[in-house]
Amino acid sequence: MASKKRGILRRETITVDGKEIEVDTFDAKVLLGSGEELESIDELLRQEEVEKAIQAALNRIDTIAQRYPDREKDIWYCYEVGKVLQFVSNEGFTGKGLIWRRMAHDLRPDLFGGKRKNPEEAKRYPETMYYLGKQKKENVKRAHFGQWYEILKFKRIYEGKDSELLDKILTECESKNLSSVQLRQRIKELQASKSKVK
Repeated sequence: MASKKRGILRRETITVDGKEIEVDTFDAKVLLGSGEELESIDELLRQEEVEKAIQAALNRIDTIAQRYPDREKDIWYCYEVGKVLQFVSNEGFTGKGLIWRRMAHDLRPDLFGGKRKNPEEAKRYPETMYYLGKQKKENVKRAHFGQWYEILKFKRIYEGKDSELLDKILTECESKNLSSVQLRQRIKELQASKSKVK
């Protein structure tokens, strides 16, 4: 049997008596007589486990947010929240993007830079926080949030596979006030020069 894409709870708008209301729904459905009832029930239980972990994480993040009134791009707020968001990896949950979307769009956009019209855009902010939370604390202070946002778009860097390149980039962030576009270009140049040396 082919592996099904795992889901989570999500917020949907439904119409009841002519009025639109928002409700939380499970992605998993139990279809009696399908022969897959046990698998579907297991999936529902897993989705409920993910939802409980999300709620617990949001409670911890809310506590952190109380210390940062101007938190949207505060590097230390983002770093601390990123540490909390490590629950996704620590618990072995799959579908990080779905979890980020649930947290930042459906449940508590106020903790993740505000409500976005496009749910797919909402997941970018917690994703950046998550990867920032994986960085060494002494490195975090070497760049501001906008610079980290650009740096963490590069997989080899956020996976920690090229600490030498990261150090070069952070040194440039400290010595020059590079815009997002300039920094992105500089990272590409440094990556290209590094691959030529190999």
